[in-house]
Amino acid sequence: MAEATENLSGAPSAAETVTTDEPSLVGMLLKDTAIIFAALSLWAAADTWYQVTGLWLAQVVAIGDAVLVGLLLAALFHEWGHYAGAVASGASTTRTYPKSLSFFRFAFNYAENDVRQFHWMTYGGHVAHWSILILLLIMVPLDTLGRIALVSAIFGFIVFATVIEYNIVKDTREGEDPETRLQALSKKDLRQATVIGTIAGLFALASVS
Repeated sequence: MAEATENLSGAPSAAETVTTDEPSLVGMLLKDTAIIFAALSLWAAADTWYQVTGLWLAQVVAIGDAVLVGLLLAALFHEWGHYAGAVASGASTTRTYPKSLSFFRFAFNYAENDVRQFHWMTYGGHVAHWSILILLLIMVPLDTLGRIALVSAIFGFIVFATVIEYNIVKDTREGEDPETRLQALSKKDLRQATVIGTIAGLFALASVS
């Protein structure tokens, strides 16, 4: 369950190996900022293509880009929100180089941190992904399906993350060990959260369209 723990919480188990060559915070932020700008540029180009031409292919590409970019934005902001929450709580963390396409950006030292710090880390992720959704709702007029799909994908991710992390927070508040609870995540839990998040995103898309 290490992979699930990495992707959802931003905090692998203490048993995992963490590189001692901690990457620069500024370098990591610059790299992820570049990724975000590049992704948004691709989506914006597809959205503009559709508005200029009205082609159905352009519409399909714009919507597909919107979903992928929305999930990327939500996941990156969620992960950096976890890190910000952990740092704000004074938790012991180590930044790490992402593995392949993983959004995992840091290790949370469960042995040195307490439940309060774990909850700060968790809440930080939720503050961050809600912040990007609200920011886009303010800045982007929802007058094309591509734009609606962008915010709907982010909303779907938020629901997905909430379904997973709500129960973890509830159980750790009741006394369960955070690391043990995270490792107890099953593929069934992930599938269920994915289905619920997908339905929520589609509902948002249908409601706003």
